[in-house]
Amino acid sequence: MKRGSYLWNMVLSVGTRLLMIGIRLLRNILLARLLGPADRGLFALLNTLPDLIAALTCGGLNTAVGYQTARRHSISVLLTQMLVYGCLPATVLTLLGVMLLRFFGDDFAATRQLAAQLGTLAWLLLLAVPLALCKAGILTLHNADGRVGVFNALRLLESLAPLLLLILLWLLLPSVLAAALASWLLGLICVVVAGVCWLARFHSLRLCWRPDQQKELLRYGARSHPEVLFQQMLLRADYLLVAALLPPDALGHYAMASAAAELLLIVPEAVTTPLMKRLLQQGEGIAELTQLALRLTATVMLVACIGMALAGEWLIVVLFGADYTPAYPALLALLPGLFCLGYVSILRLDLLGKQRPGSLSAITGGAVVVNLICNFGLIPYLGIAGAGIASSVAYLVVAFAMLRLYCALSGARWRRVLFLTPSDVTFLRAQFQALRQAARKGRGG
Repeated sequence: MKRGSYLWNMVLSVGTRLLMIGIRLLRNILLARLLGPADRGLFALLNTLPDLIAALTCGGLNTAVGYQTARRHSISVLLTQMLVYGCLPATVLTLLGVMLLRFFGDDFAATRQLAAQLGTLAWLLLLAVPLALCKAGILTLHNADGRVGVFNALRLLESLAPLLLLILLWLLLPSVLAAALASWLLGLICVVVAGVCWLARFHSLRLCWRPDQQKELLRYGARSHPEVLFQQMLLRADYLLVAALLPPDALGHYAMASAAAELLLIVPEAVTTPLMKRLLQQGEGIAELTQLALRLTATVMLVACIGMALAGEWLIVVLFGADYTPAYPALLALLPGLFCLGYVSILRLDLLGKQRPGSLSAITGGAVVVNLICNFGLIPYLGIAGAGIASSVAYLVVAFAMLRLYCALSGARWRRVLFLTPSDVTFLRAQFQALRQAARKGRGG
C-alpha cells in the first residue's frame, strides 16, 4: 500500500475519525451533564441554525467551490467568491431573520416556542453563520485540493478545540450555557484561522475578483443549491419541528439521540474524505473504487448500527445520565436512516462528478416532502421517536433513489454495491498486510 494511495489515506482518515469519536463523545458527555436536557436542546438548536441559514442563502456555492477546486481553478478566486457570494448574503439574511423572529415570533404558533427558547441568544447567529460558512468552505477547499492530511488535521481541531475551550471557560464563566456557546464560536474561529494559514502555505493567497470565472461557478452552484438546501432540511428540519411542537426537554433528548447516532457518520466520512477529489474528477478506475467504497461503508455501518442498538440505552444512562433515558427510542428510530446515509455520502459525490446536481435536487426535494409529512403526522403522537422514524423513512427514500440512478448511469448491478464480498476481504487483508510490512521497513530503516 503506497503512501498517498486511496487505501493509505483511508487508513489515516479512519484513525483521525476514531480520535474524533472519542473527543466528541467526551464533549457530549460534558454538555449533557452540565447543561441538562432543556439547555442542551437550546444549544443544539443554535448549533443547527447556521447550517440551515447557509444552505438557504448559498447552499450550492460550497459544492461548486469543491467541484472547481478539484479541476484546478484558482484558490484565491474561489476564496473571494466564497466570501462575496457566501458570507455576505448569509449574514444579511441572518440579520433579517433575527429581526423578524424578535418582532413577530409571538404572533404565530409555529414560531412562538422557537422565539421563547432562543430569546436574545438569536443575535449570536450574526457571528456564527459566517463563521460556519467559512469553516465549511475552507474544509472543502483543502479536501478537493487533495490535501487529505490537512483536512484530517482541521477536522480533528474542529472536535478538539471546543472541548478544551469548554473545560477552560466552564471554570472561568459563571454560566455553563455561556461557556458552551463561547467554546463553540471560538472553536469555529480556530478552524477558520488554521485553515486559511494552511491554504497560504500551498497557494499564494490574495483576494482576487475574476468576472470571467463567475458564470461557471454560479451556474453549477445554482443547479446544486436546491439539493444542498434539501439536504440540510433532511438533516435538521426535525430539530425545528421538535422545538416548535414539543417541550424544551424533548428537544434536549432528541439532540442527544441525534448526537449519539451521528457519531456513526464518521465511518462514511472516513471513506469519502480521500475519495472526494477523485469522485468529482471521475477519472480512470473510479467505478471500481466507488463500488468498493460503497460495499465497505455499508458493511461497517451495519455492524456499527447493530452495536449501537444493543448498547445504546446503557451508554446513554452511563455516559449522559438517567435524565436522557427518553432519548433511546429516538436513537433506535434514527439508526436505519443513519445506515442509509452511509450510501448517500458516497453516491452524492459520485453523481456530482457525473454532472447530475439537478437529479440530486429532485431526489432530496422529494425526500424532504416525505420527511415533513411524516414529521407532522408522527411527532404529535409518538414524540421524538416519531421524528426519528420520519428521518429514517426520508433517508431510505434518498438512498434507494440515488442507488437506482447510480446503477443506471454506471451499469453496475445492485449486488456489486451492497456489502463486502469474500474477494473484497481478501484484497483488503492483503493491502493491510502490505501496509504493516512497509511500516516495519520504515522503522527498521
